[in-house]
Amino acid sequence: YRWQFRDQLKYCEKNLPGLTQMGMAFMPLGSLDDLRRQLIDLIFARACLVEPWPTDAASFKLRCGEAKSRLGLLAQEICRLVGQILADWQVLQKKLPAFKSHVAAMLDVEKQLGRLIGKRFVVDTPFERLQHYPRYLKAISLRLDKLKADPARDARLLAEYTPLWTNYERRAIVLAKQGVSDVQVEQFRWLLEELRVQLFAQELRTPAPVSVKRLQKMWETLA
Repeated sequence: YRWQFRDQLKYCEKNLPGLTQMGMAFMPLGSLDDLRRQLIDLIFARACLVEPWPTDAASFKLRCGEAKSRLGLLAQEICRLVGQILADWQVLQKKLPAFKSHVAAMLDVEKQLGRLIGKRFVVDTPFERLQHYPRYLKAISLRLDKLKADPARDARLLAEYTPLWTNYERRAIVLAKQGVSDVQVEQFRWLLEELRVQLFAQELRTPAPVSVKRLQKMWETLA
């Protein structure tokens, strides 16, 4: 596909919307070139690598035609999303030091952010999850706003959440060592992210109902 879109690729590399500003926010994670490559990989993957896969020259040519018309819009959509994520993440980084006295909550938030936003988060995060990142980051911000007013509430909710995360993390480590992927376990990981929204920033809503009890029952079926 890249071979077919050589001209579009060159144009895209030089004209990604908001790249300079995104690059400045991305600096703690990697270089501008790192970010550019990830954005282009994601744009082309979203344009071209869609099931069902082309199985002959005619269907490949048809896919190329469809993809070519979508590249510009996808570049705008993806850069807008990643730009928002990086801007929100940067705001949280500046906000966190004010909560140093809340050790457990701050440590938990820092670990959560580290899992969500890594050097290759643009391409390593499933796109359907990446689209929810602005809500996840907003939920963290709201949690911090509520923390000062009621630290006991935050501690109680974190205590409810932690056993579920610990179960998932142990399983994920074992699977990683075995070099095995488990779709259900991976889905559970993202449900835990939704549970954080439900617990700490309920006003943001979740796409589907989640609760500690629901996820406990679900985990029992996976165990």
